[in-house]
Amino acid sequence: MHRYISNRATAFTFNELMRTQVTHKAYIDALQTLSSMHKSSTQPNHFTFPIALKACTLSLTISSSPTHVSNLLKLAQQIHTHVILRGFESNVYSANALITLYSSFGVFGSALQVFDEMPQRSVVSWNSLISGCVRNGFSCFSLKCFSRMVLDQSEACPDSVTMCAVLHAHGDVGGAEALRSGKAAHGYVVRQGPRIEVVTTMCFVENALIDMYVELECLSYAERVFRVVLMDDHDVVTWTTMISGYMKYGIKNLALETFCSMVWKPRHRIGLDPVTVASIMPALVSLRQGKEMHCFAVKSGFDCSNVFVATSLLHMYAEFGNIELTEKQYGRIEEKNVVALTAMITAYAKHARSEDALRLFTEMRKQPGLVPNHLTFMAVLTACNHAGLVDQAYEYFNCMTQVYGLKPDMHHCAAMVDVLGRAGRLEEALEFIKAMPVNASSPIWGSFLASCGLHQDINKTNEVAEIMLKMEPDNPGTFVFLSNTLAQARRWDDAWMVRETMKWRGLKKVPGYSSVHANLLMLDD
Repeated sequence: MHRYISNRATAFTFNELMRTQVTHKAYIDALQTLSSMHKSSTQPNHFTFPIALKACTLSLTISSSPTHVSNLLKLAQQIHTHVILRGFESNVYSANALITLYSSFGVFGSALQVFDEMPQRSVVSWNSLISGCVRNGFSCFSLKCFSRMVLDQSEACPDSVTMCAVLHAHGDVGGAEALRSGKAAHGYVVRQGPRIEVVTTMCFVENALIDMYVELECLSYAERVFRVVLMDDHDVVTWTTMISGYMKYGIKNLALETFCSMVWKPRHRIGLDPVTVASIMPALVSLRQGKEMHCFAVKSGFDCSNVFVATSLLHMYAEFGNIELTEKQYGRIEEKNVVALTAMITAYAKHARSEDALRLFTEMRKQPGLVPNHLTFMAVLTACNHAGLVDQAYEYFNCMTQVYGLKPDMHHCAAMVDVLGRAGRLEEALEFIKAMPVNASSPIWGSFLASCGLHQDINKTNEVAEIMLKMEPDNPGTFVFLSNTLAQARRWDDAWMVRETMKWRGLKKVPGYSSVHANLLMLDD
């Protein structure tokens, strides 16, 4: 395309071409146009570099590979150098673009330096800095920046973008102090009203308020904001935010009631998001409700066309124990991506269909472009565990680390310990725990302790129980399990001593199950 640019092209011509390319997501082409502009000796103006910097920032959406990111960052730094050499460093648009760029690349120190050196700042400057703080995990610092912005109103007043970022920052910080400060920010929104230019048609700020109160474990305030928003009859995002809040804290009945209230309003049903339909699936309590939701998804056009909803339906049928309907739903999915395949492998593993789970995993590895993730390997190890396939479990565990470069977490390691323990290879399991890339936690030792009890290895039971008691001295489950194991071995005196020690410490067993068994159930989920 660049060879057709006239030798007499002006900065305006190059800028318009670059702007068009960025609009059509041709970010690399836009950067090449900047290079052509430089080679043609055309002098850039104050509009040129903001467009080029935006192209660099948005290029991150193309690929997040380390090499791509590194090359883009070097190019961005070269553009920054040209900004300084051309005398545009005081231009507010170029500076704002640089703050956004460095924040997106995680080089927040450079973003802060650009901000501090700005002779004049706009509201976009403050928003770029505050949003960059939140994006890079400096939420506490973003709140300090907001306070500074409010106190120094000579430069800019907060708008709806500012408040959304600040409210999300409060949710990230958490704690009683963040709740107090978040309520103060809420009060600021109410007092300022139209001055902060709240976009009421999309209710961004109201949704951020609901999300903040949910994150701060203050559902009552989230519900208050939700009811006020409903009075104005706002959009589907508000409903989804409140439903997600109920789901987060396990209040499934209210989540389902809220969803039903939403779909009964035709105005809201028009903008129904597939994320909302998928998020409500775990709230269903029966297979009948699941089938009704499936019918609703079909009528809404989300059954097979949206892989997110389709996979949620698959998972729902698996959770209700109907593997036949699970397989049928899997067959309906048009685009079988990693998420869908992982959900089906997990369903097979939970229903003791280990052979089918491993077969599907093998097929998945043969398909180009499908790369297993942590959840995929967790499902595969679960399948090996249920079938007692120790050697295969080792093979897949090594494949995870050596072939795909995935770092195993506590759940993967616990699954391997459980596989070895159930097979009676206790010494091998103990060596595996000592050589693990992660520190052994209570669930891992609990899994090994259960295997010691299963195979009546009293020596190792005592050894592991001692380790667990040092880790959690007030966990009654460890005492109960050790006592029961000793009793099964007919070591009545030792079992009695463990019970007496438990009474002496004032520990009581939770009725119904031990804490060790609870840990094991958690690992199987």
